[in-house]
Formats: sequence, C-alpha cells, structure tokens
Amino acid sequence: MRIKKLNNNKINKSVFKRLQIVAIANLVLCSHMSYSNDLLSGTELKDSPLSLSLTTTATMTINGESQQLVVNQYGIHNKATVNQMANMGNSIAISQYGSDNLANLTQSGYGNTINLQQQGNNNFAEVIQDGNANIANVLQEGEQTFVVHQIGNDMVVNITQY
Repeated sequence: MRIKKLNNNKINKSVFKRLQIVAIANLVLCSHMSYSNDLLSGTELKDSPLSLSLTTTATMTINGESQQLVVNQYGIHNKATVNQMANMGNSIAISQYGSDNLANLTQSGYGNTINLQQQGNNNFAEVIQDGNANIANVLQEGEQTFVVHQIGNDMVVNITQY
C-alpha cells in the first residue's frame, strides 16, 4: 500500500478537523455505555483532568418501602460516601459542582431526608441521621464546612453558607 503525503495545508486542516469531530462523537457515545462492572476487581478509579462526571441514581424497594440515592458530581476530586442502614423510606440527594468537595452522609432509621448541594471548591459536609423523620437541607458555596448529627426524631435543619 502506498501512502501519498499531502502538501496542501488546507486539506490537512480539513482532515484533522473531521478526525476531531469523529473523536468527540465517539467519546460522547461511549461515555454513556460504561458500567461499574467494567473495572477489574480491586481497581480504583483515578482522577484525571479529562475526568467525566455522571449522574447516578439508585432506588431500592423492599415490601413497598424505598431507599433512594441520587448523586450528581461535576468536576474533579469530588467524593461522596453514603451509608443507608436499618429501616426504609430514607432519601439522599447530593450535587457537587467544583473540585475537592467531600460529603459523608449516614442514615439509620425511617423516613429521613438529606438534600446536599456543594458548589465551588473545598467544601466538606457530614450529616448523620439516627432516628426517624429527620430532614437536613444543606447548601454550601466555596470552602465551607458543616457537620450535623441528628439523633432523635422529627428534626429539621436548613443551612446555607457562602
């Protein structure tokens, strides 16, 4: 097979531009087809400047009661650790936009709700709900820290920090 070198700069730019478009289209198509079981056992994800954040939703229903978890993370080095234990009817929604945000959330009991939104960089939130019908709504923007332990029933906390 003989390959002819192209000397025309316009043709080279045109071909390069088409290759870029095809590469971007493949990235978009393939990014929606990855699964957690695609990783080898024991493999740990590593952050990269090329990281792509996706939305994850998990709902589990047992005997008509549900646990729900929704996580949206956009940026790099964001981490959310969630523990939902004991009874059902608990719900957690996390949105983290920016870099180096950390969320540690724990629910045990029945009918608890956590709504957490962290924007900007270097935010930390820890919410522990141990009881029933507790609600925590937390909004933080940029280098904020909030820790709450709701131990008991029917407690509501609303926090906004800028």
